[in-house]
Amino acid sequence: MNLKSLEQLLSPTGQEALTAAGELAPTEARYPACYDRLRKHWPENIARAALDTVLLRQRARTKFTHADRMYFDREALTMASGEAVSAYRAARFAPFSTVADLCCGIGSDAIGLAQAGCDVTAIDRDPLRVRMAAANLAAFGLPGQFRCADVLTDPLPDCAAVFVDPGRRPGGRRTLAIADYEPPVAAVCQRLQTRHPTPRRIGFKTAPGIPWDDVQSWPGEVEFLSSAGELKECILWQEPERETPLVRATLLPGPFHLSADSAEIETVEEEITAPGRYLYDPDPAISRAGLLPVLAAQIGATRIEPGSGGFCTADQRIDTPFAAGYRVDDVLPFHIKRVGDWLAHRHVGRITIVKRSSSADAEALMKRWKLRGDRHQTVILTRAQGEAVAILATRL
Repeated sequence: MNLKSLEQLLSPTGQEALTAAGELAPTEARYPACYDRLRKHWPENIARAALDTVLLRQRARTKFTHADRMYFDREALTMASGEAVSAYRAARFAPFSTVADLCCGIGSDAIGLAQAGCDVTAIDRDPLRVRMAAANLAAFGLPGQFRCADVLTDPLPDCAAVFVDPGRRPGGRRTLAIADYEPPVAAVCQRLQTRHPTPRRIGFKTAPGIPWDDVQSWPGEVEFLSSAGELKECILWQEPERETPLVRATLLPGPFHLSADSAEIETVEEEITAPGRYLYDPDPAISRAGLLPVLAAQIGATRIEPGSGGFCTADQRIDTPFAAGYRVDDVLPFHIKRVGDWLAHRHVGRITIVKRSSSADAEALMKRWKLRGDRHQTVILTRAQGEAVAILATRL
């Protein structure tokens, strides 16, 4: 879709085409047939834009409550944060009356900021996405200001806080290093820090796979965010009053927070032991933030293997939002036949395989074991004290 097609789609004629496209309940497989039916009544560009929009709206329903009134392109929808994540992040901007949303894309974060009560100015260098952002805020009944501009060269609004969602696919290829973003994070920082007054809070959305060197070199807070157990993003925060780098893991819904400064993480003493009666699988935000040693110390658990990921263990049951708990039924060296015999002897017919630091092919294992029975068992394939093990467990 281009800007002209979007403007036509927003017209009364385009809205009629959208309604008709929706009534066809299109799928990717039925696209040609649906397109042929629309072309009998509308021009080619409107028919195609309407059909594409309906299909994208179907995909967007998992992210947006008003997806059926919004406008997307494929790349922007893929990169957009869902409402739960945007709302949490926007709450950190709520104390500031004016917020600039730079590289705003289709406006998903501007929606959250406006809902939090902020006066939002959304800026992007792509005129199509600026227009989509305006239409999408209108779909939520929210106000906003919109500008088509380059955040590195064009005038920027005077705002108390700034959120930036730079492009992570320069030239169509995904990148993780923040120096390769469009625009580069350092270049945006330099521009914002030379402004007067300097924004009191700046947040950069980055990929959750951000290189650890970028995490360690960041002078402010680094926040890894997960939602319903899925790692979503990393946010780099800058605030003039923060002098010590901080790493935080935030879990949604909740939110639940675990944080530590770099010095604190380095001083935590790790004890490595064999798996005890209970095993705890940390949320991916905890592992990615390098906070598993901090969590283990907080809940009185030990580690079964050194490193940033893996499990911790204890002989007592612990209720924590930061990790999934398992009762350990048995621990075996990882030998395919031995584990299969254990499962067969106990009439296990269904298994859930959890892998950490294991290269085993889960699908091949299930075919090899040919399980029959009425019991369910969790099989955790990991390393403990340097050895490959299978931990037979029951989810708490």
